[in-house]
Amino acid sequence: MLISQDTYSTRKDKILNALIERKGLQYLTDVAAEALNNPIFIYDVSGKILAKSKISSHREVWEELFPNGHLSSDNRRITENAGVIKRIMEDDSPVMGQFVFSRFRFLGCRVRDNDNVVAIATVVEKNPLEGDDSDLLVMICKSVLFELLYRERTAMQKIPYFGLLKDIIERTGSVNEIRERCQVLKLNTSKEMRLIEIRFPGYVSNSLSLSLLREMLIASIPSCYCIIYSESLILIMEENFLNQSILDVIQKVFINYEIRIGISSKFTEILGVQTAFQEMRAIQSVCQKLKVDKPVIFYEDIIMYHFMELASKDYDLKKFCLPAIRQIEEYDQCHGTLLKQSLEGYLEAGRNIQKAAERLHTHKNTLYYRIKRIEDFFDLDLDEENLCFNLQLSLRMQQLVE
Repeated sequence: MLISQDTYSTRKDKILNALIERKGLQYLTDVAAEALNNPIFIYDVSGKILAKSKISSHREVWEELFPNGHLSSDNRRITENAGVIKRIMEDDSPVMGQFVFSRFRFLGCRVRDNDNVVAIATVVEKNPLEGDDSDLLVMICKSVLFELLYRERTAMQKIPYFGLLKDIIERTGSVNEIRERCQVLKLNTSKEMRLIEIRFPGYVSNSLSLSLLREMLIASIPSCYCIIYSESLILIMEENFLNQSILDVIQKVFINYEIRIGISSKFTEILGVQTAFQEMRAIQSVCQKLKVDKPVIFYEDIIMYHFMELASKDYDLKKFCLPAIRQIEEYDQCHGTLLKQSLEGYLEAGRNIQKAAERLHTHKNTLYYRIKRIEDFFDLDLDEENLCFNLQLSLRMQQLVE
């Protein structure tokens, strides 16, 4: 009896020391596998394998269980139908199971952060389990939690689809794996969708405050998927739900905050989230460079400017600006005038003198005089639609590359 207790204590100390050493989840998993003398893998609630033991003798086990490198949705469905996943999710005690897809038995246990399950640790019984291995697995799960907390990886893990969406955005999962995990999570994404990003400019955020903001939003708009990513709230919403009323609700929820809402183009498959997220980045970049202060921006509104931004990486866009813009700039520099600023304000206001004057904080007669001066000095007809479009495009191209 004393020998068994010493053996248990030794194994427990190895696991605790591995946690203290802070060498990462993979290292902790390998030490846990050695302590249990069996393969072990850990996966999050989205079905992503976070770590599996890399001991050479375990390779054949992983080749059998994960021939494609990830959890199988069919195998996951079998374990769910057997009630094993439900039992694991509801109690801290390890649960044993054996299934038709493997010759091994499995011992699974949840990794719990307060009331939220963030991962599951599973031991594959390649070698006979010992009587105290269940207790060791509980301690391993607590060690995994501390490791995840240390790496700040639990804030969103309680949301089942967070890991999936994060991997799509970051392109860290294969197409087959993503689709398998969608089946596991039973995500219905067959209809037209849009990605919505809610940013809080100037707001010093942290994971707790953003979590509270997310809860506020979900309480008002339950018909969407919502995660926190890159200090923003990211939503996936079906196209037929997205309307002005929904946008009004979002703005009302955050009425005490300065927000900017970016809305992607439509997509029909979950993998489209990655491209849609890039469109969100483009919205933020273009709006910042052009100093756009509209609270709601659709990607379709800035698509041409995104194109110009991408083109500027290979070409000097200033070469494509109308020569008249440079001539007006040189005139301003020589005479201390504000003709370029006046022209820009006039065009941005839809050639409405009154509106432009208000935006520029200038008397409308003064602005009218400047516009006439531009037409006369530089032989421009600002009643010509195509000319005005090209002038405005040239001015915006300058803003994008400056």
